[in-house]
Amino acid sequence: MKGFCSCKLFSVASSIVFVFIGIVLLCTGSELFTTIYNAELVLQPESASFPMWRDIPPLQARIHLFNVTNAKDVTEKGHLPKVEEIGPFVFYESHHKTGINWNANNTITYKQIRTWHYAPELSVGDLDTEITILNPIAASIGEMLRTKIPKALHLGTNWLLKAKREQVFVTQKVGDILFNGFDDPFLTFMEDFKMIIEPFVPDGAFMDKFGFFYNRNGSDWVDGVFNMFTGHEDNSLVGKVHAWNYSTHGLFPGECGVVKGGAGEFYPPRLNKTYIDLFSNDLCRSIRFNYNTTAYPFGIHSYEYIADASMFANGTENPDNACYNPQDVFLPSGVYNTSICRFGAPVFVSQPHFLFADSYYRNRVMGLNPDQNKHRTFMRIEPESGVPTQVSAKFQLNVLMDSVPDVDMFKNLPRSFVPVMWYENAANTPHEMVFKMKLISNLENIMGVCGWCMIGGGVSCFLLYAIIVLASFRQQQDPPILTESIVEDSDNENVFQD
Repeated sequence: MKGFCSCKLFSVASSIVFVFIGIVLLCTGSELFTTIYNAELVLQPESASFPMWRDIPPLQARIHLFNVTNAKDVTEKGHLPKVEEIGPFVFYESHHKTGINWNANNTITYKQIRTWHYAPELSVGDLDTEITILNPIAASIGEMLRTKIPKALHLGTNWLLKAKREQVFVTQKVGDILFNGFDDPFLTFMEDFKMIIEPFVPDGAFMDKFGFFYNRNGSDWVDGVFNMFTGHEDNSLVGKVHAWNYSTHGLFPGECGVVKGGAGEFYPPRLNKTYIDLFSNDLCRSIRFNYNTTAYPFGIHSYEYIADASMFANGTENPDNACYNPQDVFLPSGVYNTSICRFGAPVFVSQPHFLFADSYYRNRVMGLNPDQNKHRTFMRIEPESGVPTQVSAKFQLNVLMDSVPDVDMFKNLPRSFVPVMWYENAANTPHEMVFKMKLISNLENIMGVCGWCMIGGGVSCFLLYAIIVLASFRQQQDPPILTESIVEDSDNENVFQD
């Protein structure tokens, strides 16, 4: 009897404990997630996220170049340029943070070293492939003649360009166009006569060679100095850029110059289905990605944010972009003027093949065919943790070519934004991180299911105990009818006893 009472007591206690634990799990799932997030993902020297942030898993950089096939007809007859896409030339791109300083205001200051390693097994062609492109040096000279150099000096400039045999289009190896750099006669002249031409040339434009990524491979100064919130004490700020090159306001006037948005490695937790901002040092500005849909890369619940038509729309179509373009220059929507970020060079950024851009741009270049399936940019982010799960960022570099009537090498040129290359940075969740990302994504749901299971188990135990007690009570109250009936029948039917 004593053992039975102990069993009853244990059953009741277990039921209460199960229900209590279930309620605790249901009520504290959010707090538990926040505790784990703050311990593991908020950036601190001892946090699990720090090593991966300092050295992010290598990206794939795929670069496509545009070969101009009718260069002679463009310069001599004024034909529109015709291009053919060649590539991709694929590189493994590594990011390493250096010069790290932890600050008292819960920010971290650092510089970034980007390193590219060629992947011939993934590439089409090799780095010795020769490509004909619009010469960015010549295009920059043409822009200076149109906007800065007085007309009285055009005649002398015309003579100088002939003497130096400067060319509107150049044919160079892929490796030289990208990283190694190539010689240009006007660059040599600029260095020799730096004191004379310095008033007309932006700071930083003097260099010994030209290449789109020349002197960038392994450098720690190109990307500038970042100051980013760690999220300590306020995880809604995690990953957001606070200042760039020691300033909270960049190169553009008004709101366009405000340094804001994520640095790209991670975002604050609990994202909304609205938009995210990213600060790009390559563009010297913030860019906005709008929510598009919910996706499941590698089975991980993610929000997809895209670069849509509003990103590079002009001020007429997107008033927020009005301060990115000079007041006296009107551009149809679809390109972004990066000249202020490129030492005055007439370089314009768009989406590949002028995707989402005004038809004006495609009508001035032959050979382009935009395709959303191939050329769109998206970022997929696990919304609870703010960690990117899949990224495909694609942008195109275009150089403005236009006529200068009194300078021979430019006088026949049609106005055109000539594409030189488009590139893609692609990254996926590492295989060893997929399970962890799924766990983070579903942590609160898992806690909720466990909570309801504990409550269900507790209630089930209590009901089972109640059934057993009720059955025992009824057994004690009711007489053994069957036994008494058998005895009585036996006594009455014993006819042989007398």
